[in-house]
This record gives sequence, structure tokens and C-alpha cells, in this order.
Amino acid sequence: MEDYAAVYIPDRCIGCRACQVACKLWNGRRPVETSFSPTFTNPVDLGPETYTIVKYIEAVENGEPKWVFLKTQCMHCENPACAAACPAHAIEVHEGGAVVIREDKCIGCRFCIDACPFNIPRYDPSRNKVYKCTFCIDRIQNGLEPACVSVCPTRALMFGPRSRLVSELKGKGYEVYGDSLPGVGSTHWLYATRKYKGRLTDPKWFGLPAAPRPKPAALRPEVAAGGLGAAAIVAAGCLAHLIYWRIKRMKEKGEA
Repeated sequence: MEDYAAVYIPDRCIGCRACQVACKLWNGRRPVETSFSPTFTNPVDLGPETYTIVKYIEAVENGEPKWVFLKTQCMHCENPACAAACPAHAIEVHEGGAVVIREDKCIGCRFCIDACPFNIPRYDPSRNKVYKCTFCIDRIQNGLEPACVSVCPTRALMFGPRSRLVSELKGKGYEVYGDSLPGVGSTHWLYATRKYKGRLTDPKWFGLPAAPRPKPAALRPEVAAGGLGAAAIVAAGCLAHLIYWRIKRMKEKGEA
């Protein structure tokens, strides 16, 4: 499969959140209760049922207040720290660029959460699993765009062969965040910005790290554990998983 990428162009985003709705519908994620947010970002953060959000960022440009929008989701790194940290090999890097957590293999250890330099994966204690954006791999493998891209009314989201997208964006004067980053290599979610008429382009405005190096937890588990084998870590994780569900089941029987 060809190497693909999706790109977000903040200049074109109107903050409609259609991408959020499409993501939730396509992935069958449950609704979550929210409350009013002073920042207008809603939900205020990613979660096990929310794979993407549009952040509303207040900024001042040329002395005038303005909104800066930022779509946030998994970056799908070329060298994902989350996959390197997972002792159960539950995170797979697919041909084409998608980095996917296998729910059936996840043991809920949360090493991936500690390792991710973009702070993306989210833990669900009710299922003892970790969740994040899948890059809509099921759609891509069937010749479709990611759900969020397919509904964007202003073409703030685009999808296609990675090399072509990067080349076209740079040819139009855009700076492409994610083209090459220290520690994680290239990413398959890109951000395209350009400076004209004083528009903001610094990635820090969007909360994007200039040098997203993997955290120490991204070391292979056997290294991080001081020589403890990966098999032992997996076994310990499995035991913890069984104990968790045994206690949960006992509580349910007690309540019944």
C-alpha cells in the first residue's frame, strides 16, 4: 500500500466540528456527557470515546483578538514511541502509515500513554484498555478517505499520497509540520501553515512540540525494567488484568 497522509490547514478551518461528529459516528464511539467550556472546546480533551477534537485557542494578532483552531488526534508517527513501549505488541504499524491499537491484545498497562510525546492515547478503566485514533484504517484499506476528512466543508482537511501532499503544500508556500521531526521521524497527520498578512504559523501556538522526542518510557520494556524480560512483563500484565476482572465480577455479584 502507498504511504498516505492527512493534512490539517488551520487557515481554512471554521471550527464547525463536523470532523468530530463524523469520527464518532464512523467508529461507533459512545456519547460523553460534557459541560460548558469557557474555551468553547467541547469535549475539552480527547478520551477513550473521543478520538479527535477541535481546540479553540484564543490569540491576539496585529492587536486584534482572534480564534485559532486546532484539530487534534493521533499523529501516526513513522517511528511511534507508543508501539516501542508496548510490552504486549498490541500496537501495530500498518503499511500506509496507520498506527493501530489492537484492543484484543491490549493489557491496559498504559506504557504507551507514558511514552507518547504528543499526549494522545487515553485509558478506559471500565474496560482496562487504551484507545486512540485509528487513522480510519478500515476506510483507507477500502479506498476511502478518513471519516473526518470526508465531511470537512472547507477543505481544511485533505488526504492522499504523502509525498504528493507534502510537495504540493510546500510548492504553495506552506510550512509542513510533521514532514520530519526528531525522535519520531515523519508523521502521517500533517499541519500546513504559512505566514501572510501576519497570520500565526509557530507550532507552539497550536500546542505542538517543536522537538517531540519520545519519553523515557518509550524504551523497550526489558530495558526500562532494568533487564526484566518482556515475557515477564506481559505475564505480570495478564495477571493484573485477570485480578481486575475477577474483582469487578465479584462486585457485580455482590450488588446482584
